Amino acid sequence: MNQRVTQRYIGEKHLKIPNIFASYRVRDYPRAGLRCHPWEMTGTSALLLNAFDLLANRRTKMFTDDIRQCEGKLHEYVEFDGPLILDSGAFNFLQHDEISIAPLDVLSIGIELGADVSVVLDHPFLPKATKEEINTRWSNTRDNTRTMADALKGWNGNLPDGFQLMPVLHGHDAETLKHSLDDIMAILGHEPNLVGIGSLAPLARNGSKRTVIDVILAVRQLLPNAHIHCFSLGSALLMLFAFYCGADTVDSQTWIMSAAFKQVQLPGFHLTRLSQREAEKDSVKYEQTRRAFAQHLLQLIAEERFAVKDWDTGIPWQISNETEAFAYLDYLEDRDGINHLHRRASHNLYAFNFEAGRVRQEKSDGMLETFIQSRMKSTVYRKAFEYAMQKIAS
Repeated sequence: MNQRVTQRYIGEKHLKIPNIFASYRVRDYPRAGLRCHPWEMTGTSALLLNAFDLLANRRTKMFTDDIRQCEGKLHEYVEFDGPLILDSGAFNFLQHDEISIAPLDVLSIGIELGADVSVVLDHPFLPKATKEEINTRWSNTRDNTRTMADALKGWNGNLPDGFQLMPVLHGHDAETLKHSLDDIMAILGHEPNLVGIGSLAPLARNGSKRTVIDVILAVRQLLPNAHIHCFSLGSALLMLFAFYCGADTVDSQTWIMSAAFKQVQLPGFHLTRLSQREAEKDSVKYEQTRRAFAQHLLQLIAEERFAVKDWDTGIPWQISNETEAFAYLDYLEDRDGINHLHRRASHNLYAFNFEAGRVRQEKSDGMLETFIQSRMKSTVYRKAFEYAMQKIAS
């Protein structure tokens, strides 16, 4: 699916695909424990920020005026010159019947602060939503799409170069997705060349991996040439499903959220919690967990050129044996009362970016299916991936 496309435009910026957008909340550096913006040293290609944080989040909206004072606006403030999407923050309203921010405010803040793409203010729904709830929330999304698209057509101010509006499709079955796309095309007057898929993350969290697969495959069939973005499907394994089924990009805040819970990620390996509390519960099991992580790290270094760093300085960290691997694990773990979230978050973000790069390489070599099978074979997702293969083969 979509085999020949190797890059997309985000605004006027090129992005190699498949790829991952690092989801970032303004001022997580330094307020959340980050010691710098880790984009360059982790190989980050793209960022996703949140309009809700700039408009309505009481903990972060105070920084919006500071961003306005920067010549380069959002890009300068977060020290990143690559593709930057400003999401609407719709996930804040997943549990609410009403949306408390306005679509034109979302559009205006994206244009004013120089985002490359602004996402339509959509209204996602939960997996067990009734048909009436789904219809109401899609009606809200459709109305906001029309409001933002019409305003953009008549915009008299200066638009960022190549600025794009991203509509969002919702639906957990082919019929609903087709209805959503028909509405969007009626508003835009053409097929969207850039589209997001919403309401997927709650499905994935509730174990409905097969429905997620069906949705992405259905959207790719409806839009064979469009850039498809899947919101919040950026875990190390879920993004493999998304890419295999035809998504071009995903986004993830897992890199920093899991780090806050003392968890670290390796490609093809389960999330691992590095904490002395785990050691106190069962020291033998904890050492087994650490050894398994260290051995997988060594395997990735030897076989796939995985390469970690001292995330405080960005200097490469050479690891060639188990002792050196254990030293790196000690470095990631909180010690002497010092929270090393920054180290774990940077490690995790590098791991996600590395995995996206591996997908691009394996896809280019025509070996994507074999590669993902190797990643899934010892995980709980193996049967779901077999389902995806069967769906594509049929």
